[in-house]
Amino acid sequence: MTNMKTILNLLIVLVLLGTQRLIAQDALVMAFPDESNKQPVSNATGKHLFEFMASSKSFDINAISKENVSEHFLGDLVSRKLYLMETKYTYQVEMIPGNPQMKTVIRKPVIFEAVLKIERYLKKSVKKGDITVEKAATDFNKVLDVALNVLTADTNIFEKAISSADDASALLNLLTNQVNLVF
Repeated sequence: MTNMKTILNLLIVLVLLGTQRLIAQDALVMAFPDESNKQPVSNATGKHLFEFMASSKSFDINAISKENVSEHFLGDLVSRKLYLMETKYTYQVEMIPGNPQMKTVIRKPVIFEAVLKIERYLKKSVKKGDITVEKAATDFNKVLDVALNVLTADTNIFEKAISSADDASALLNLLTNQVNLVF
């Protein structure tokens, strides 16, 4: 009888360990169940307004040491957010098992490339004098906040809107004026 109880307890523990892995993988998706089918809502101008759940990244940003980041023309905060974005959006995989060469893989490349395109656009605009450094820093901080917070969200419709944007100015308008982050 004692042996049977031991076997039963062991089976229960194994089943619980197995289901814990499945639950952990879907934790973020289950946290916002109605996000996956959410269509963009229209604002007063008739353009789409995308809404995403967000959280403060200040702890992650403050944990980045100054030695890890380089100087940025828009300031230290932008530099730290860019570093955080690169660490969250990219990872390394082996090209061939056993070969030391690594390949960089980008999560959500449409969003990642849009952020880099906006950065280049703002840099050129500041150099031309079309925009102040303060305005560029404010806009790019908003762009980085959006990029950092949409990483785990379902962004298919949002990525289609990014892909259909004509130029960097339209991308900047999309990410700063048509996205609402709900904290």
